[in-house]
Amino acid sequence: MASTGNNAPDTTSPEDVAPKAVEPADPARAQHYQRIKLTMSIVGMGLNFVIPLVFLLAGGSEAIRNLAEGWTSSSAIVVVLYLLVAGAGLQAIEFPFEVYSGFIVEKQFGLSKLTLTSWLWDWLKGTAIQTVLIVIIVSGIYLLLRWQADLWWLLAAVGATLLIVVLAALVPVLLLPLFYKFEPIPEGELKDRLFALADRIGTRVKGVYVWHLGDKSSKANAAVTGWGRTRRIIISDTLIDSNTPDEIEVVMAHELGHHVRNDVWKMMLVQVILIFISFFVIDLALETWTDSLGLRGISDIAGLPLVIIVGVGVSLIALPVANWLSRKAESAADRYALNLTGMRDQFISAMNKLGDQNMSQKQPSAVVEFIFHSHPSIHRRIANARAWSPQPVKITESASECRTRTRD
Repeated sequence: MASTGNNAPDTTSPEDVAPKAVEPADPARAQHYQRIKLTMSIVGMGLNFVIPLVFLLAGGSEAIRNLAEGWTSSSAIVVVLYLLVAGAGLQAIEFPFEVYSGFIVEKQFGLSKLTLTSWLWDWLKGTAIQTVLIVIIVSGIYLLLRWQADLWWLLAAVGATLLIVVLAALVPVLLLPLFYKFEPIPEGELKDRLFALADRIGTRVKGVYVWHLGDKSSKANAAVTGWGRTRRIIISDTLIDSNTPDEIEVVMAHELGHHVRNDVWKMMLVQVILIFISFFVIDLALETWTDSLGLRGISDIAGLPLVIIVGVGVSLIALPVANWLSRKAESAADRYALNLTGMRDQFISAMNKLGDQNMSQKQPSAVVEFIFHSHPSIHRRIANARAWSPQPVKITESASECRTRTRD
């Protein structure tokens, strides 16, 4: 995603500029950074569990419900008012942790280029979007709880699935541009090279976009986002600036591996399964504990903390499994990239640069990697590349036709 400002576009092709040198990250410093980030992640998970529990048992949830009912007799509006008041309280508790983890730590380790003002502006935009989504989702859940007490969990799971599918399509064209600048990869040898790579396997790529991550961070990344007409491959400018054309090509091949293997849909299916399980367990919890908690019924908005506690609990239990599946997909995409390009050395050098730019702990604890990492460690990816044995990749016989379709 590139700059869309008023300045004239930079027509310099990436291949015309020598890659910027990437300073190797100090292993001890990288380990310290990753430990802080992991600690803050665990603290965040704990807060999302402990705060609703205390809030529920101490009577705070009922107090806010009663307060909202004093303002209106509409059940739907009571839910919205409850969410706004309770959400503001929760955000006030979590905000200092978010500032520390998202701003202070990133600045301390030289990874963020944001000022406090610009970071706060991004935080406000993210919080506003999150609030709107939460109000829509929770209001829908409690509408179903009032109207379809027996089947609410099934209908809610279906609705949440549809929302995920829609959001997945909107993220690259509507949500991400609110935070970053994007542009199609410039004309030149690199663009021709990357689209020729896609042509070789006959896959339709709707676009390859430069993601101007460098405006805010020194980190680097690449990803496949969206689906259908919004599916695109995004490569950060920081990754392009620091890698050779060969290294960029093998990274692109990795993303094409996700594209060809339909990994976006596969991981979405994992999310959907988790959603159905979560709502089913939440329904059991509401039926079991509503009376003992002194709630008026399963549709009582004061029981929302119980919904959150159970949902967070299911997510935590499923986290290692979901991350294991994600790591398998990433490893498969790595193998695909190696088989498609044969660039083992370039893949290894690109992984080392990526690890250094992101201050990754290249060989974390096996337990930490198993539970918390959605990607294999840099050490593991490099080891797999060194042990790689070439396998054939299906190549299309109509490359010129694919090129025409891809560029449309």
